[in-house]
Amino acid sequence: GEGRFERISWDEAYDMIADNLLRIRREYGGRSAVFYAGYSKWYRPALLRLSNAFGSPNFCTESSTCFQAAALAWRLVYGNMICRPDLKNVKTLLIWSSNLYHTNTPMSKMYQGLKERGVKVIDVDPRHTVTAHDADIHLQLIPGTDGALALSMAQVIIEEELYDRDFVDKYVYGFEEYREYVQEFVPEKAEKITGVLADKIRLAARTYAGGGPAGLMFSASPIVHHINGVQNYRAVFSLIALTGNYDIEGGNRTQPGPASPVNEFGKIRRFDGEEALGQKEFPVWFDLSCDEAQCINLADSILDEKPYPVKALFAMGLNHRMWPQPEYLKEALKKLDFYVNAEIFMSESSYAADLVLPACTSYEREQVHVGGGGRFFFSNQAIQPVGEGKNDIEIIMDVFKRMKLQDHTLEDEILEGGYEAYMEHILEPSGLTLEELKSHPEGTSGKNLILPQVRTYEKEPFHTPSGKVEFKSLVLERYRDSHGYDGLPVYRDFREDPAVDRKEYPLILNTGSRKPQLFHSRLYRMSWLKNIEAVPLVEIHPEDAERYGVKEGDTVKVASPAGEIQGTIAYNIQGQPGIVYIYHGNAQGDANELIGRDYLDPISGFPGFKGYFCRIEKAGKDV
Repeated sequence: GEGRFERISWDEAYDMIADNLLRIRREYGGRSAVFYAGYSKWYRPALLRLSNAFGSPNFCTESSTCFQAAALAWRLVYGNMICRPDLKNVKTLLIWSSNLYHTNTPMSKMYQGLKERGVKVIDVDPRHTVTAHDADIHLQLIPGTDGALALSMAQVIIEEELYDRDFVDKYVYGFEEYREYVQEFVPEKAEKITGVLADKIRLAARTYAGGGPAGLMFSASPIVHHINGVQNYRAVFSLIALTGNYDIEGGNRTQPGPASPVNEFGKIRRFDGEEALGQKEFPVWFDLSCDEAQCINLADSILDEKPYPVKALFAMGLNHRMWPQPEYLKEALKKLDFYVNAEIFMSESSYAADLVLPACTSYEREQVHVGGGGRFFFSNQAIQPVGEGKNDIEIIMDVFKRMKLQDHTLEDEILEGGYEAYMEHILEPSGLTLEELKSHPEGTSGKNLILPQVRTYEKEPFHTPSGKVEFKSLVLERYRDSHGYDGLPVYRDFREDPAVDRKEYPLILNTGSRKPQLFHSRLYRMSWLKNIEAVPLVEIHPEDAERYGVKEGDTVKVASPAGEIQGTIAYNIQGQPGIVYIYHGNAQGDANELIGRDYLDPISGFPGFKGYFCRIEKAGKDV
């Protein structure tokens, strides 16, 4: 943790890893070692294999605060793979909290094309973004009230009989109870909760339900970064089935284009012979397995040794700033018996490690890429590895061999071969060979394609306990008594948290709304990007500045029930009064330090990054 390192050889490094990990396994068991995949993600399947072979149930990834909660919400409703909107045939597109221009810039041209061909666009977003500006209807809700808005749209759709009765009667479980529940969210009541005018809610509901085929475009994290996030997203996702837009042309389809089954996830299952981190607290995460443990409480597991001692961490690309109160985790990492991090640069998180392994960038290695529509690409090695950098997969293979492990989960012995054999393995289901792919520098289609289909549910039931779309989740019902989960997508308002004095913390804190020049905390080390905003900005509406006696450019203290940081006031009229927006990951003032470690969605364990509480006050002269 002192940031003092000395250079050693790869052989010495591998011996250090093997000696420490095997010693800890002998003394504490395989579960006391965590294998963690951060960013980038391409090596995840290989690292899962290493974790399994070691005998650890604790393969973890950055998805403990990223995509998996959205996937969990989807599987609770549909059981099947996530359906993306069929943009080629859509007539109405409902975009829910996704600013395409900043989060998926290549799609902005597609978005403009949709508008040109007359597609009606409804955009749900707390801020008036560029995407919202181009939409036909913008539902500018208060952050965290998405569930109430979706339930209100459902109330209108059902009340006005705009729902797909045939689909609902045949394929939906729990509709009667759901219909009764949504009656609590008539638009006039929802207006008071969400801040969206009742007439706009009705217009959006009628447009989405009556302007089909309609697609729903959603993003990975904004909705689930709230303490009712999973239930809010279940309410949103239910609109697809309610209107009969599931798995049809122009709706949300299971196979929006040809694909090839090349990804190892789903084939390799996480070792579950012992209790994993988060398993008792968040059982649904494991019932609907995403083949990783939930490591949101990693710091507590290290420091308090609950549910058992965590003594070692083998990490690749770990970034402690993805957790709430990241400095707390950084200090916990120093308490580990052994911590190794593989990185392409000397990151903040690496300074707490015992050993840092230099990983290659994508320019320094060959790689097989799986694109959309069943396309495959091969990227050549542009330059030789700088210094002693190594390919992530080769590092994993070398560690596997040095510990003399065996992969008992599968019979293919992939980690015992070389990197070329690994690339051949990835390609195998496609029917392509590595040599064939290398001969097509522009990329090529796989030979074994899965052709797009519609209405797959007519041939195969939904993979839920009922075999239907579950507006009332039987998986959640299983934990009603033990964990207090509701089967219906019940809306709970985070603003009613009795643990927070709203008079002391009157403002809503929303962290991490995308900026075009940043990618989470990864690009703060680039001075030419960082200097666009040389100090942490506290973005507020001018009305709030006047109310709290501050002005643009003032240095302020932002305090929450969990902590405080300093930043500089910047006016922003994209958001509404009463909401403070601060980007995350800046070491000078990290917004995540303001989020409580126990302020979590009880179903997914995701932190409420986008809906907490704070106050602002002008900093003293000594700041």
